[in-house]
Amino acid sequence: MARVEVHADRIVIQLTAAEKLAAVRRHDITLDRSMITSAVITEDPWVWIHGVRSPGTHVPGKYAAGTWRNLTGRDFVLARSGRTAVVIDFERPEHPDEEKGWVGEFDRYSRVILSTVHAADLVRALRLDDSGADAEVGYSAG
Repeated sequence: MARVEVHADRIVIQLTAAEKLAAVRRHDITLDRSMITSAVITEDPWVWIHGVRSPGTHVPGKYAAGTWRNLTGRDFVLARSGRTAVVIDFERPEHPDEEKGWVGEFDRYSRVILSTVHAADLVRALRLDDSGADAEVGYSAG
């Protein structure tokens, strides 16, 4: 199971070796917490997955891991059947060219869909108004 760490300025999704292989990624995912526009819990993560898998693994209705490209940008998905998921939306860059290549310390996704048994706790942690303190909150996902 992936581990999600919520910090004051970022969210880190630490993938297991198997999840990195399935998602075709070499590194963990680091997201800019200030770019979050919404976070919702869903019982059916499959209705949120749109676009073309590129790269990643998808067994329809059972397992999805990787990047999906669509008209709104790039989505990262780590979803399993039978688990609730958290759908986190991020602000999109003004220009599509900003999404190309390495642009900084944060990964650029327009949406992250993450199955977890701790969905309510994760959404609650994302809503916290940290006053600059780097209070780490960790959750297992996947």
